[in-house]
Amino acid sequence: MEFKRKKQDEFLVIESSSNRKKIGRNDLCYCGSGKKYKNCCMRKDDEIEILRNRFEQIEEITDKYFSVNEYIEHSGYPVNNIDYFLIEVLNIMGSLLYKFDIINSKQQKEILFVMFNKAKEFMKTCETCENECIKNPMKEISFKWMIERGLELNNLPKRLQKQTALNFFYIEFTNYMANAMFTELKNIIDEEMAELISSYFYGSFLDYINENCYEECNNECICENNRNAYCKFCMLGEKRLPCPKKEEIEYEAIKATPDDMEH
Repeated sequence: MEFKRKKQDEFLVIESSSNRKKIGRNDLCYCGSGKKYKNCCMRKDDEIEILRNRFEQIEEITDKYFSVNEYIEHSGYPVNNIDYFLIEVLNIMGSLLYKFDIINSKQQKEILFVMFNKAKEFMKTCETCENECIKNPMKEISFKWMIERGLELNNLPKRLQKQTALNFFYIEFTNYMANAMFTELKNIIDEEMAELISSYFYGSFLDYINENCYEECNNECICENNRNAYCKFCMLGEKRLPCPKKEEIEYEAIKATPDDMEH
């Protein structure tokens, strides 16, 4: 799948590259430029195919790109399931920026901190939103608002097509973060490449939600969003956090209780 931005729409549009007619090197380019394919979009398409193959290599989610300690330093305690969801988002974004290898590590980190703030801002709006996606994720909710703004529902992963508050949150949040990523990247690199990177995030994160959030943990991060996730953060990090059960830190300091511990 390819993910494109239509200027008049607020939601990214998914297009299947498999629907494109096979084109020869000397045929006219599909983009309508009037040039031969080999002198127009072929090189870009070859580069995209290389990148696509690179992204298909599975990478375990860790805190390699945005560490547990960085998150806690800027977010504070407590860290709950929704925070675990957000740190996963940041590390998926970090993985994509690293694999594209088009900006330096300092720029990558700066963008991730902007994305951290954007994610927090989005979650803040959820607290007062009339849709109550976080408070009541399993209720039915119309996607009409998103469809009118460009969302093509039938091209989303099957589980995400069901019109629930949970899926409304997933889709709106992913689109919001992809657009925020695009806005930051286009100030540093070519706009077309910024589009490609942010679009890959959009597609890969929706797939991640479909394959991981639904299949592996039953959407726990959203459905039990206020549950303390200190132990999850500890297991995610390269270095273990101080353990209150071992009296390395006080429960009060991390705003948790003995019942919150998962071991």
